[in-house]
Amino acid sequence: MPDGGVSRAFSLKKIAVLTALGAVFAAHGASAGGEQAERVRGYFCNAEADQIAFLNFKARGETEIMAANAVNKQIAKMSCAPYLPAMAIPGKEQTVMKDGLVYKLQSFTFLPEKVERWSGTVLGSLQVTTKDQDI
Repeated sequence: MPDGGVSRAFSLKKIAVLTALGAVFAAHGASAGGEQAERVRGYFCNAEADQIAFLNFKARGETEIMAANAVNKQIAKMSCAPYLPAMAIPGKEQTVMKDGLVYKLQSFTFLPEKVERWSGTVLGSLQVTTKDQDI
């Protein structure tokens, strides 16, 4: 009988240590929650300026394909492209005002390449109409 008590005490120590290690790993995972990868899709551009140009073309009424092609042709390289669902870590988010339009931009770091790409939307216009019927 005494041998059973020793092994049971030893197994209780093992359980206590494993529980403590589990709590440490859980706390570490919770603190790293700000950099969790998520699945994203849609049109992304290599640079913030390229994304603003892309959104400007879209605001003028171009489709996403035509806007991406126009930006790529304008800068003479492939920058804006559609992405199928891919894993990326959300980065900085900012609001930019340029040429009377307000843009909301966000960077994403695509995995596993660790390359930053930009996405965004046009929030509105700051242009004033001259006549009430133009509204």
